[in-house]
Amino acid sequence: MKFEIHLKEGIDDLVFGSSIEDIINKIGSPTDAEEMGEDIDYPTTVLHYDELGLNLFFDNNGYNKLSCIDMDSSEATLFGEKIIGLPPRKVEELMIKNNLFNETKEKEDWGELRISFEDYSVDFYFIDEKLVSITFGK
Repeated sequence: MKFEIHLKEGIDDLVFGSSIEDIINKIGSPTDAEEMGEDIDYPTTVLHYDELGLNLFFDNNGYNKLSCIDMDSSEATLFGEKIIGLPPRKVEELMIKNNLFNETKEKEDWGELRISFEDYSVDFYFIDEKLVSITFGK
């Protein structure tokens, strides 16, 4: 895998809307799988691929389709640039350079800085001024 992030689409050939079976056929069995939110309106299945630095979220709305990706792989690239480890300002500059604006920033209760670009369904999480993970959806 190249780990190229395509906002609102997926990474490489793992595209939003893919089934759990499609994903397993492409990248193999997950390290772990879990069911979340059985008691809420939108339960979710999460496939964890620890060795790839990927967590794949599937909406359990009867179709089990890929809807969100969380990744912390050091190989993650966005717009052709490796991003894990970058400081917030470099990520902001990369987004602006690619005409993505309207960010919001928030310090999470557990200490991470989150920079979000809601129009593009992407959140960047920073600890000690370094990007540690990116979460994005369709």
